Amino acid sequence: MAASCCARTFDSVAAQCPQRPAPLARRRYAPTLEAAFVSAPRPVVPRAVCVSVAACAQLAVLLWAARVHIQQALHCDACDTFYYYNVAAAFAETGLLFANPYDGYRSYFAPLVIAAVTKLASALGFDGEPVVRYAYGVSILFWLVSLGLMIWLARRANIRTFVLITAATLLNPFLIVYVPFALQEGVLMICCLPLLFLWVAAKEWHPARRAALVLAMAVLAYVIRAALVWWLVPAAAYAGWLLWTRRGEARAWAPWMATILIGAVALIGPQVYISTQHSNSFNPYPSTTVFSQQIPIGITLLKYATVEDEGHWRGLTYWSPYVAEPEEEKTFANFYVRHPARGAFLILTHAYAGFHYDQLMPYWHLDRARPFTVWLALSSAIVFLGVVRMTAIIGERALDADRAFAIATLVLCVGSLVFVAAESRFGIIGFAMLSIVVAEWIGSRPSRGEWLRLAPALLMYVVLSFLYNMLLLQRADVNV
Repeated sequence: MAASCCARTFDSVAAQCPQRPAPLARRRYAPTLEAAFVSAPRPVVPRAVCVSVAACAQLAVLLWAARVHIQQALHCDACDTFYYYNVAAAFAETGLLFANPYDGYRSYFAPLVIAAVTKLASALGFDGEPVVRYAYGVSILFWLVSLGLMIWLARRANIRTFVLITAATLLNPFLIVYVPFALQEGVLMICCLPLLFLWVAAKEWHPARRAALVLAMAVLAYVIRAALVWWLVPAAAYAGWLLWTRRGEARAWAPWMATILIGAVALIGPQVYISTQHSNSFNPYPSTTVFSQQIPIGITLLKYATVEDEGHWRGLTYWSPYVAEPEEEKTFANFYVRHPARGAFLILTHAYAGFHYDQLMPYWHLDRARPFTVWLALSSAIVFLGVVRMTAIIGERALDADRAFAIATLVLCVGSLVFVAAESRFGIIGFAMLSIVVAEWIGSRPSRGEWLRLAPALLMYVVLSFLYNMLLLQRADVNV
């Protein structure tokens, strides 16, 4: 009697307890960024040690790059940095309507940042030429922002997540090396790289907040460099994707979108004002002269770089096999349409040049020209693994908003380079997305078998990059 009563009591209590759900079936595709960078038990290594090592490593790279940039900028009148220091000085003296040799094509924003940081460095006691004040001032400023972001991530993520996200963004040498340089790409990294870090690290943020983050990056990129207007398209699509699923929660996302709209007007408005005063146009970038020259130059050159040659700075031209073609034939219709094989070769070469870095610095000594460098091997590996992972994601139909945005950014970045005689820095945004996707894949802990399957193809791709770079150097006006 007692046994049956106990049995009935146990059964009644068990019926009221929630049952553990059955385990989900393993999905065929790799986990998303959010799933790849999962939280784990607190590691043995203290978080402070990880942040300190990362911060010291970043500061070392920034100061090294700043020192190299200062040595170059003080003697280089053939670099874009020479132009930016001059227009920054003009901006500081006359304001928005400063004398701009590239008026209608290059905006006010990079000179504004350079002038502001230079003055801030002077106010804080930095001495020397403007290039010295800017290079060291912006490096320290970027480092302080990065330090705060790294501390924030270390307090909320495990060591593996911290290392992978930081290595792909704030510690990525191919990205942060531009920070001290007075270039559009330098200002782009200062303004957008911290936002990109947050986009990767803060997956749990409200969709409206993440949409605003991506739109802010794209608007800033457009104001910094007109040629990055294409980034607005995937950014808008990403925001639409996230907000469509919450279209009934307008009160939650409307303030974020209003903030982005006001910010965009505040950033683009001054450029429109300059355009109306100088060109009588409401188009922020009314000049089409440089754009119309890109296809003829892309047929003439395979690639372009700025180098120091025997104490003098000059452009290093990688001549196309079709440089001798008549000028009237160097159009899209007359060349790419009539000669598709030749066009395919140029398209491949221009895309290759924008994502494979045989040198880390944007400007370098000519005696360092080599067909194979460690930077070429590393960038080639990132390109190969990133493209393989993106292809697998598409094939497995594992797209989400984040992955679709990363893939669309890469595709449009490549599309913006294929007809242009690119410098390696032109593909920096697409390369950042490749780095993030590779970090995601490593975070998913691929099996040893997967590594072994990819290793032969990866090695072959690195060898092909070496051979292709050797071909490019044979076409350059330099003896290697």
